[in-house]
Amino acid sequence: MKAILFDLDGTLLDRQSTLKAFCIAQHAKFDLSMNRELNCDRIIELDENGYIRKEQVYSQIVQENNWSNQLKNDLFDDYMHHFHEFCVPYKGLHETLKELERQKYVIGLITNGRHEGQRASIQALRIESYFQVVLISESEGISKPNPLIFQRALSQLNLQPDETFYVGDHPINDIEAAKKVGLLTIWKKNDVYKQANADEEIHELNEILSILNRRENNELHTKHEKNDRE
Repeated sequence: MKAILFDLDGTLLDRQSTLKAFCIAQHAKFDLSMNRELNCDRIIELDENGYIRKEQVYSQIVQENNWSNQLKNDLFDDYMHHFHEFCVPYKGLHETLKELERQKYVIGLITNGRHEGQRASIQALRIESYFQVVLISESEGISKPNPLIFQRALSQLNLQPDETFYVGDHPINDIEAAKKVGLLTIWKKNDVYKQANADEEIHELNEILSILNRRENNELHTKHEKNDRE
């Protein structure tokens, strides 16, 4: 294995914790009339783990509470400019990336989303320096599960699919899509999706290191057996 490519939201960034922290702060900032907990829970529900456009989320919230269109615009503008300030990394994020870098793995990122917003989150997490390639769907003009975005990353890094792992949380957009290109896959398990047809599964990011060590040892063992037979 030569490379590890990552998804962002739900894989490196704890999106639900981030969104909840942002919602709590936003609720206080705008002194919203509805119950704070109900408001935050509803926004998280409508967000669908980042797959629903925020214009739609705030339009729905405003409609349900009979708030003004101006408030909708203000809430959305606040999200666009300040969401990244509340980014919550998953446990072991920096330690894992640092160790992968130390072991000379090529590290990259393939993520769906707006260019400005995703870049802001990457910078807020302080992980940009680890990546040799960053592909954001808005910038690329294609998004997961389109196989072209994975193939583009492999081409830019001069890598073959079978020497590359892709780590993601979404069973279709990440795992199924990457497997179709020939990438090996690691599913970051979560409470949103029940299962994924991945080659490997993890709960914590640092488990990636154990997977790589195990596979490397298995490959060495296989080579030694082959040499002994010859």
